[in-house]
Amino acid sequence: MAAEPGARGGTPPFFRSLRLRTTALVVAVLLAPMLFVFAFLLVERRAWSRVLGNADFAAREAAAALDALGGASPGDPRVHARLDALARTHLLRLRLVDAAGEVVADADHDRGTDLGQRVGDLLLGAIEAEALDAFDAALGPLGQRPELAEARRGLAARGCEFSKSATLLVCHAVNASRSGYVHAQDSSRRPAAHLLYLRGALPRLVAITLPLSLLLALWLSRSFVRPLEALRRRALAKIHEPTPRADLPLQGPAELQDLAAAFNALLATLEERRGANEAFVADLVHELKNPVAAIRGCADALADAPAERERAARLSRLLKESSHRLDALVSQFLELARAEAGMPHEERSRVDLAALARGIVDSMADDGRFPGVRFAVSGAARAEVVGVAYRLESVLRNLLENAASFSGPGGEVHVAIAARDDRRVEATVSDTGPGIAEEALHRVFQRFFTTRGGERGSGLGLALVRAVVEAHGGSVSASSTPGRGATFRVELPLAPPP
Repeated sequence: MAAEPGARGGTPPFFRSLRLRTTALVVAVLLAPMLFVFAFLLVERRAWSRVLGNADFAAREAAAALDALGGASPGDPRVHARLDALARTHLLRLRLVDAAGEVVADADHDRGTDLGQRVGDLLLGAIEAEALDAFDAALGPLGQRPELAEARRGLAARGCEFSKSATLLVCHAVNASRSGYVHAQDSSRRPAAHLLYLRGALPRLVAITLPLSLLLALWLSRSFVRPLEALRRRALAKIHEPTPRADLPLQGPAELQDLAAAFNALLATLEERRGANEAFVADLVHELKNPVAAIRGCADALADAPAERERAARLSRLLKESSHRLDALVSQFLELARAEAGMPHEERSRVDLAALARGIVDSMADDGRFPGVRFAVSGAARAEVVGVAYRLESVLRNLLENAASFSGPGGEVHVAIAARDDRRVEATVSDTGPGIAEEALHRVFQRFFTTRGGERGSGLGLALVRAVVEAHGGSVSASSTPGRGATFRVELPLAPPP
């Protein structure tokens, strides 16, 4: 037994439901600030390492530069020049301390700001950091600081300190040289204080608000999903109605009303198509009844009494005509059904529509069915499309034969092929026949509609033309001025460059 459309598998899995997604969104919004703080702290740790690394590298480079001077005395101008150049390059402060612990050279190019600090100011607000000079003075004389004592003992003298407010990070490194001890100091104003305060406060705030947020998320998800589920149930109930009507109520929020209106439009379209199919079947049965009735009448006449030669010939002719008409109807109906399905299994290739039109016109010039009709082709010498060649030939031939039959002796049929700038190929077939009445123009492509009057026609030819053209991604239209002929225009996508 087939499952109901739209009811496959019942309700969707919870992990794919709108309830879970709404809940997850609310929780994500709630946790986002805390995640941001922790992520920013990780970035801060990398910044601390970078500031310390800059100081350490500058101290070693400065010591090597002074050693290269051959132990120049602190008063040598070259010592001051080298320290100043390196401090300017690394944007920090370099000081030279002699054996007595006195600062004999000082080059200060420490800005105290960097990209991370500017981003922190932008996101968390500007902070008032302690003055670097005041912080440095509070550490005591440089020659008496622990890092100098460690350097004198040959230990690695490097480290970082935060100011009391944690808004100023100061890193140092000391390296010995032949001219004295090089002390490198780099600093950065950091938003660490704000972050540390937030890191402690946010988890407590989240613990308080998370239950309330979950309740809010569940309420929101139910508010969103319940109307959708009700609409789904009403739509599925239409399956069991003999004639589903487009009467889903337009209730709830505007978006839900739009969705219900879309369902109603779909149901109305399906009802129109069902009615069209019923009318088509009725027309088909009507068209088939005439040849079938003729065949049955001939069979009854032959069965009732022996037929004379003349009568037998007449019955034979009627049988042949009726069987031919029946065969033509069935064949055209099958071709129309395949074309309306899109011809998915038919091979497509590049087709020169201009060459195809010229070939068809040449073959029709001597056609005995159209005596005295003049044919002409104009336009592009080459216009390629991608399609099923014999189907496109049937489109042009059908339009040309239709135009020629209405033009009559002395009439003219003209085909124009044009490749337009919007990458479309346009084929126009016009005639000098009586034209099409305005009230009939919108029906010429309908199944079993014909304007031939007393002449017999299947009424499927132009319907087949439209189906084939649309299966190729194109369109077809008709225009006419009564008494001045008719024009049929076919548009198809131009083939891409080879």
